[in-house]
Amino acid sequence: MKREAFNFKKHYFKEWNEVFDNPQQITVKSFITGQVLLNKRGALNPDHPKAGAINNELLEVPVLAHWIHHEKLGDYLIDTGLDSSYHNDPHGNMKGILAKLFIKTNLFVDEYKQAKNQNISYHIKKNRIKLNGVFFTHLHSDHIAGTRELPKNITYVTGKEEKYHDHKPFFYGDYLKGVKTLYEIDFEDTVDMPVLGKCIDIFGDESFWAISTPGHTKGHISFLVNSIEGPILLTGDVCFIKSSFKNGVAPSSYTEDVRVNQKSFDKIFEFKMVYPKIKVICGHEIS
Repeated sequence: MKREAFNFKKHYFKEWNEVFDNPQQITVKSFITGQVLLNKRGALNPDHPKAGAINNELLEVPVLAHWIHHEKLGDYLIDTGLDSSYHNDPHGNMKGILAKLFIKTNLFVDEYKQAKNQNISYHIKKNRIKLNGVFFTHLHSDHIAGTRELPKNITYVTGKEEKYHDHKPFFYGDYLKGVKTLYEIDFEDTVDMPVLGKCIDIFGDESFWAISTPGHTKGHISFLVNSIEGPILLTGDVCFIKSSFKNGVAPSSYTEDVRVNQKSFDKIFEFKMVYPKIKVICGHEIS
């Protein structure tokens, strides 16, 4: 699989109110593709000064994919969730000479649950989606595994320097098998927008925005949809659950750089405070 730069037109907006005053015919629908267990003391950083007492408890949270429908440009996904392999296998058909060892010891492996007809291709068929492409928040397995049952002749986009963890022959899922080119969004030369910093207008019509939010992973991206129903912010895993927004506390575990992730979280938290009409959809919880 090769990587190439994702091409986009530079925008010159100075204020979000200018964007929000021009909403577009674009919609978001979230799909639950399964469930995964998170420890609350990982979903919320217990060492943060605002955290207070956080119990050591397991939370069963949804694994999500989001359908973006643009009236003129068609259908896209943000993340692909899980494929049907998770219905009968809590580890999603993990392969490799060390896979059994890692599963047995719970190293690098999460356990998932999936009801019948929750896999991403079921949602695609049920909603008669003609998929043009996928934008990944990041390349962790629960955000990309569904790619295994999607067409490969469409556009797949991630953040620059985002790592893909497939450690053949030892431990792998073949999540992106068949994807010939992975396009990368480079935020380096993009224009800063108020509060959020580096952002790009993906379609060039103010409808769909990518936001640089590193920390959970190096190339993590959050997304903003400028819908006629109101702006919608999809945080990805910079923020797992709604309790983060109540407390102002980002995740700790499952995160590559807790300090950088908190800085990214603080930006979207402030953004929500400045523009309270924004609807927030967290990485593993539907509002």
